[in-house]
Amino acid sequence: MNDKGLLRARWSPRLAVGLALLALIALRVAQLGRPPDVAPASAPTEAFSAERAREHIDRIAAEPRPTGTEAHRRARAYLLARLAELGVRAEVQSASVLSRQWGLPYDAAHVENVVALLPGRDSTGVVALVAHYDSVPGSPGAGDDGSGVAVLLETLRALRSGAPPRNDVLFLFTDAEEGGILGGRAFMAEHPLARQVRIALNFDARGAGGVVAMFDTGPGDAWPVRELARVAPYPVASSLFPEVARRMGHGTDLIVFKGAGIPGLNFAFSDAAAHYHAPSDTVSNLDLRSVQHAGDQALSLARRFGALDLGQRDRGDAVYFNTWGAHMLSHPIGWVPWIAALVGGLFAGVVALARRRGAASLGRIFAGSLAFLALLAGVAAAVGGLAWVLRRVHPVLRVMLFEPYNAPAYRLALALLALAASAAGYRLVRRRLGACDAALGALLVWLLLLVAASLFMPGASFYFAWPLAFALLGVAAVSIRRGEAPAAQPAAWPPAWPPAWPPAWADAALLVVAAAPAVALAVPGPYLLFVALGLPMAAVPALAVALVFGLFLAHAELLGGGRSRRLALAFALPGALALAVACATGGFSEARPRPASLAYALDAAAGTAHWLSADRDLDPWTAAHFADDRAQAPSFEVPFVRVTRQAEAPVAALPPPSLTVLGDAVRGGVRSLRVRIASPRGAPWLLAEVASPTRVLRAEVDGQRVEESSRGAQVKGDVRWGFTYMGLPPGGIEWSLEVEDSGPVEIRLMDQTYELPRDLVRAPRPKDIMGGPFRLADSTFVRASFSF
Repeated sequence: MNDKGLLRARWSPRLAVGLALLALIALRVAQLGRPPDVAPASAPTEAFSAERAREHIDRIAAEPRPTGTEAHRRARAYLLARLAELGVRAEVQSASVLSRQWGLPYDAAHVENVVALLPGRDSTGVVALVAHYDSVPGSPGAGDDGSGVAVLLETLRALRSGAPPRNDVLFLFTDAEEGGILGGRAFMAEHPLARQVRIALNFDARGAGGVVAMFDTGPGDAWPVRELARVAPYPVASSLFPEVARRMGHGTDLIVFKGAGIPGLNFAFSDAAAHYHAPSDTVSNLDLRSVQHAGDQALSLARRFGALDLGQRDRGDAVYFNTWGAHMLSHPIGWVPWIAALVGGLFAGVVALARRRGAASLGRIFAGSLAFLALLAGVAAAVGGLAWVLRRVHPVLRVMLFEPYNAPAYRLALALLALAASAAGYRLVRRRLGACDAALGALLVWLLLLVAASLFMPGASFYFAWPLAFALLGVAAVSIRRGEAPAAQPAAWPPAWPPAWPPAWADAALLVVAAAPAVALAVPGPYLLFVALGLPMAAVPALAVALVFGLFLAHAELLGGGRSRRLALAFALPGALALAVACATGGFSEARPRPASLAYALDAAAGTAHWLSADRDLDPWTAAHFADDRAQAPSFEVPFVRVTRQAEAPVAALPPPSLTVLGDAVRGGVRSLRVRIASPRGAPWLLAEVASPTRVLRAEVDGQRVEESSRGAQVKGDVRWGFTYMGLPPGGIEWSLEVEDSGPVEIRLMDQTYELPRDLVRAPRPKDIMGGPFRLADSTFVRASFSF
């Protein structure tokens, strides 16, 4: 064979494997990142059209609509008018609610849920479609959750265009979801329809685009998941998602249905998270394809569940996942131990085969697993450290705390650099271990993760079982084909595996075939973790990238990764280029405004006022309120916010919150106070807290009873007994308090409106600057103290 033929023999199969893997990964990521096309307004009346739904988003998301504001009332009036036009009777459920789920200060509100019922022909139960119509302060909430509201309205219109469903279909537009899922709690606690709901479908958003994932379920999910796979166009779902979501503490309206034992499915899109809870969450920044994806699923499931006998359903749980495209597979959760045992047996068989052929030994396999664990830690530390440095030195990333506008560029760069670090680590491992030892050592880590998942996160078990199984089959197939290296080849240590002599096309074909299922199941993990966790937790998706790399060590060996630095460089060079492009293209503009945090705070008791900011770096407009850098150490506390700067401000003539004593008595060492608290300036939000070191035994907030433990609750560090109240009525609310009679009681009130004092702001805000997301920005706080 001449040199040219030898070169072709060596590199053609390797090139084919590399290109095939790249194509498979690109295809899988494209499937995850592209929602379906938008159906035009001219689509058939029985179909869902995101263009038609946009009309509702234009109205609902025309302005921020926090609970209790005029904009919130206008949004509710629009809902009632549209429901009346659609011929459905709607009612407003008014209720007071208090939740202790998130601890002190407790969350309370006066909520106004909009409840509409489409009656069925012969109902066997209620199918509930749920979305919240409030937004956070400062954000128009086109994605969160104007999109969900529009999905429900357009779904209702499409349902009304055909024959009535068999079952009742409830359209529930909840209030104060952003304040602690309070409207949903009020519905479940007080509304008579709550006890008739048999399945709940919740639609929310955590960004402005991306595919709509079914990311959480209620109890007994085998039945609704099976119907989702049967009728929904392009379902994106995985039982791994709920396992992760539950541990991350994600909360939506579905949580109240889950708590009541009602099956349910939770849908959301979460890409373009730079707009999440921000003033830029507008219709113009919303990807209507995501609305189309949500609507297609809402309509298909409403029709399906609307036609079923809801009394006859499987109450078991399932493991489920996507394969290629829109295909979903599922199996009963009881199969998990048996599948894990089968995969464990397959692993033992491949290890025995490798030992018999002299390609591996038990000791070196264990050493390979330890080396792979070190590789995982190294990759996570390297990429996480790089992200940490970027977030502290890059001027855009210092401001965009979760993710920048050009987040996909950073994801690509960090993923490539994680692969480069993985390939470099593999080359180091190969200096001490043979390729088969390294490959089986990495797969031993996967097997241990499968065992752990089967025991503690059974919904996630598929993620480790099936990719591991196919990776083992690929290793075994190549091992069986290749056998030993030709006798004419000199022996080397550590031994190359597959041997270093020219690979055959059959080897390449076997490895690509084995890779296809692993790519389909494993690649979505790192991608979705990058989307969900953002740059602050980049180490986690980077670790996932390295973990997935461990499935393909036989491929890496075939590509020369064990003997040459070329594979690492093949990832590192485009990764560095992508990072350079990301850093250079993420600047601010009118289309991508910089978030700026500025609030005004008035302490009525002290007669002082302050400008507050939670920013690390100040833009020129915000900095003008902190003149000459004479910033004070922050002393004005705002719940849930870390104030970083405080400066003196002019004292505005704003009335403070009021407190009227309605009763004060002492009996048996217990002091009972009954007061009315209000905001004379009409603020929709109020914080009430006991500022003195007083032990609180029980309380009642606007009719909602709070029983503390037998020893009561007391101030601990910076945590005081108190509550926030959203949707504060003009006349205020009553608050009863029982405390130990151990001295004076100090009560502190602070109300909040969602705009700055216009006559005190130094200059109009430039168009390339917007209010910072949520909580603090563009707010006016007024605080007052009372002692008894």
